[in-house]
Amino acid sequence: MTLGQRISLYRKKLNISQEELGARLGVSRQAVSKWETDLSTPDLNNLIGLARELGVSVAELTETPEEPSAAQDPALPPSPSQLETDASRRNASGTRWWAGLIIGAVLLFLSAGYLLYRINQPPAGQVSDYAEPASDFYLQWQVPRTDGREWYEFLTLGNQDVPFPFHTSLHLTAPEKIVTEGTDLHLAAVHHAVCGGLYVDYIHLQADPEQGQAAGDTICRISTMAPGFWTPRGISVGNEKSFVVDAYHSGKEDQAEGTLLYGLKEADGYSLVPHDYLYIWSAFEEGRGYQTIYFFIKDGLVAGISMELMQDMGDFYASANNTSTFPVDENGDPDFSHRQDLPQEPIDATRQVYIAWNQLVTNENLSAEERYAYRRDVFTNLPDMDWQEFGKLGGIDSSGTIFALLDWLSQQEHYSSGDIYFIQRGYAARGIDGAYTEDYCYLLSRALFSDPVAYAKALARSTADDEAVQTLIMGGTAYGADYYPADCETAVSALDAAINANALTAEETGWAKLLRYYLANPNDGYYADYPKTPAELEN
Repeated sequence: MTLGQRISLYRKKLNISQEELGARLGVSRQAVSKWETDLSTPDLNNLIGLARELGVSVAELTETPEEPSAAQDPALPPSPSQLETDASRRNASGTRWWAGLIIGAVLLFLSAGYLLYRINQPPAGQVSDYAEPASDFYLQWQVPRTDGREWYEFLTLGNQDVPFPFHTSLHLTAPEKIVTEGTDLHLAAVHHAVCGGLYVDYIHLQADPEQGQAAGDTICRISTMAPGFWTPRGISVGNEKSFVVDAYHSGKEDQAEGTLLYGLKEADGYSLVPHDYLYIWSAFEEGRGYQTIYFFIKDGLVAGISMELMQDMGDFYASANNTSTFPVDENGDPDFSHRQDLPQEPIDATRQVYIAWNQLVTNENLSAEERYAYRRDVFTNLPDMDWQEFGKLGGIDSSGTIFALLDWLSQQEHYSSGDIYFIQRGYAARGIDGAYTEDYCYLLSRALFSDPVAYAKALARSTADDEAVQTLIMGGTAYGADYYPADCETAVSALDAAINANALTAEETGWAKLLRYYLANPNDGYYADYPKTPAELEN
């Protein structure tokens, strides 16, 4: 058992919190936490104080073995010579005991001096006034030293008084990248930097003397999926779930300043790694506001850690909503007793496509069943969506959002017969015009080439009331296919084979022949004089 484990054991036996023990010794709760996780060692004065407060001797606390006494057979009475010898031994033993005590005290004094010397030395890359943050929201790691000494550095959320990389020994492994820009582009930008095993999002403020603004940086998020980085309470990737609960449970006496919640597997929004569920710990710090740590749990172990500066989010994540976040019991298990269903608001076809498509392209944690359901939502809602409104959902770059969906639809490796039908009918949806029309014609040709016979059958599913839509689909398909003569010739051959084999119903055969006519007689997009129904083709 390590020294840290013994300190933790004796403290818990006395039912004393880390904060209370630290107050008795005149040190911070973080210092006690570091002793118990063996991230640092108490000096001589604190070691003596710990033994006193925990009600044990220094030897018991440090497990220093005592010198065994010589064995004697109790059945034999001591002889005079033995008594004299024993007396001499007692005198010598007493002398040795005092000498050992003096030597031990000197060694402890020298060890404490060495520890104090190490503590007061600035780590590599650190300024001389290096100090541990008075915060629960930073990650620390060990820094290799050429002189053999062990040092730890850290990266904390919030404002930084020095430029990137914030006096740490981190080095970029990829160029920092601007991912979002503020309204005043010359003043602020949000950067994303990859530094070894850490991912850092920070806002860089440029100096603006006219506005009285000084240059500076504010870290909004720190994330990691790698071991070797610890929170102030000693949690790192690879720890068991119970470690998180023990360190951050809001119900524990020594962790009462924050709130630990159980979060369901994230279905949308920011997700760091594949996970089964997550723990969310939020706390308010003076001058910083609310901040949050996410512990992503996979198979009972911490798979990733992310810290986030909540800014104007207030205490939103500090209390359970009983829909996606829940309170936890003493074991860290979720309390679902007040669980509520998410409010069901009517979602139109356009928004349904946008939500489902975003899940498919951004969420790597989806199961096969979830991917199937979201993909179905995209295709079945194509005919009823409004493409212009869809573009607006993507933000400033409306046209880029529309082209991105069209590109995604065109890159699908397989189309079912249902997919083909909805792609066809989607060509008549609101908002398909201009450059979007040409891209949609390419999508129609992709669906055609994937299965020409299924494409003809899908055309036959429409009723007589849909002749205008069918004519529109036929012309768009022929226009898109005209750019790929080899694929078009293959599609015509497939239709001929199905027609000659009598593999289609009479109605399907009529639409297969009409489709073949359009494909075999390209007219550079002008099909106004072409037959619009199988009956017109026969006549």
